[in-house]
Amino acid sequence: MVNKRDSNDPRQLSLFGEIPSSSNPSIATFPEFDQALNNLIKLSDLGAFIEINIQGFEKSYTLNLSESIIPKDFLKIPKNYSPITVQLFSHDLRNELKKLTYEIKAFFTPRNSFKTPFGYFLFRSDFSNWKLFLSSKKDEINEFLNKELSGGIYGKYFLEHFTRGYEFIDSLSDITAPWEFRKKLLLKDIQEYRKQMRKNNTTLSALKHTELDFPFSLMVFKTMHIPMVLHQYQSQLQIHSRFKTIHLEYLIDRDINTIEDIRKLADSL
Repeated sequence: MVNKRDSNDPRQLSLFGEIPSSSNPSIATFPEFDQALNNLIKLSDLGAFIEINIQGFEKSYTLNLSESIIPKDFLKIPKNYSPITVQLFSHDLRNELKKLTYEIKAFFTPRNSFKTPFGYFLFRSDFSNWKLFLSSKKDEINEFLNKELSGGIYGKYFLEHFTRGYEFIDSLSDITAPWEFRKKLLLKDIQEYRKQMRKNNTTLSALKHTELDFPFSLMVFKTMHIPMVLHQYQSQLQIHSRFKTIHLEYLIDRDINTIEDIRKLADSL
């Protein structure tokens, strides 16, 4: 049985970096190959290059009615008009989330790593500590989200940020527009429209601006990428670290024996 290689496991790093097909390897002789391979082994004994990926926390949409499919005579656009960008969460909550994500990178100190142009070089002695720390931070973030957003609170945030866009359209609609605006917006109605749009693979150009409920349809479309329930939001969060390989060609004309040698290597990349 062949086990699939885990790119996040430094013990399973490929010895050879993937050289793009458009470039030619600069290793021309066996001595050069031996030198580069020996340096790679010594580098791996000291640690590994690591890249941190944190995504999915910020959710927003931008509504620009002057560039949409709406006829100009359906709108009363003021001279000082500007599009709006609406964030899912409040300013204070976004700051709390940013603080939690910043704390992840706070793990890396001169004691266990050094910064590189593409992330960090993590010393081998701290591989296990990093794995445990990252796992605990993920748990901490999920606990924070459950505490702050459970019990329908997340749904309220979603409905509020949906409503801001809906009311923005209402404020700029002219009497010539054939639209009727709903007195009350409900999550279940938004969810039902989403299902239909996904089923029909609806595009922006497919929305009919002459329909009575066009503003509602437009807002459903504009917020389609934003989860409506907390567990879906949590599932979209990405907090990953990836150990990176290095091309052997970068390890030919040098000797790797110490952390300082690797630091100089990283600065030259």
